[in-house]
Amino acid sequence: MDTLEPTLPQPSPGDGPGGGDPDGDGPTGGESTPRKRRLRWWIGGGVVALLVAALITSALVRVPYFTLSPGSVRDTQPLIQVEGHPSYDNEGTVDFTTVSLQRATALQAVIGWLDPAVDVVDEDQILGNQTQEQSRQENLREMTDSKEIATAVALQRLGYEVKTTGNGAVVLGVVPDTPAAQALHPGDVIVAADGKPIALADELVAAIATHQPGDVMVLRVQPAEGGEPSDVSVALVPRTDDPNRAMLGVSTSTRDLKFEFPFTVTIDSGAVGGPSAGLAFTLAVMDKLTSASITGGNKVATTGTIDSQGRVGPVGGVHQKTVAVRRSGAQLFLVPSSELDEARKYAGDLRVEPVDTLDDALRVLATVGGGTEVITAPTPVTTGN
Repeated sequence: MDTLEPTLPQPSPGDGPGGGDPDGDGPTGGESTPRKRRLRWWIGGGVVALLVAALITSALVRVPYFTLSPGSVRDTQPLIQVEGHPSYDNEGTVDFTTVSLQRATALQAVIGWLDPAVDVVDEDQILGNQTQEQSRQENLREMTDSKEIATAVALQRLGYEVKTTGNGAVVLGVVPDTPAAQALHPGDVIVAADGKPIALADELVAAIATHQPGDVMVLRVQPAEGGEPSDVSVALVPRTDDPNRAMLGVSTSTRDLKFEFPFTVTIDSGAVGGPSAGLAFTLAVMDKLTSASITGGNKVATTGTIDSQGRVGPVGGVHQKTVAVRRSGAQLFLVPSSELDEARKYAGDLRVEPVDTLDDALRVLATVGGGTEVITAPTPVTTGN
């Protein structure tokens, strides 16, 4: 309030103690009430001005948080184009889900903390060591890879031949406190295991599966910073979900992954990034290439990554995606099994089912008249030259 003091009306010579009529009965004493009203008005106006300034500032000043809000639920069918093969527009929809991610202002953070449909998370959880632009570009790359893998898995499940090539298994992450953490680093590329070349990440997984916990694998590794590959020996550890099976303790993807498809399938994902629509795109491509509805004519939403073996992986923002799906009027929501509890917590009357593989998803869809009811076990399919 001190900043507003100079704007207050200055007292006249007869105002104040000892001024004006000594008995307070004259004209000066009669003007005290309007003067007090003016003072209260200025004080009240100053408080309002400060509150407005604080509100504007909170709406503009960024804080080190992101808000995760319910995003869109979009039908995949209009996004898929097929050239060189018959395609179908079936009843029902396979919807993919998104999360609205925004860097928060102070006001948005406060509103988010009060909204049960919104999560407010530290920016480090979203960006890590990346800038926001680097994170965006990484998410777009993941979406591109996801669409390619989804198309390949869909075609293979329908019996088409898809040739896959790559140049080694790129290390994406390493489990702490494992022998691998001492020998491997993100960005390293494993190009051979047990003396056999590794072109695809799945080939590394298959090589690990031939070992027992405690076995030592010899890996030929090209360092992330470049240079010639060299051999490293890494002891395998028990899997957390099955101690009788071995794991290396790394997550990987295929370097320079490429597919050769028998015909052209294009998926227009727009500006959406990330790999979490993998399952949705896989089912949607299958629906597009099948004369009967894979959803049984129902509105079905899904979330989950897909790998080249048809395995469904966990995603982020299941809380917000479930809220969005519930609001969309979908009859069924397919989610990775590890995120089932979170999804059902916010589902209300929405039916939510867990899936770990593409075949799991097809079996669930069979319960509503689609899935394996209309898509049988894969048989070889040939295409014209």
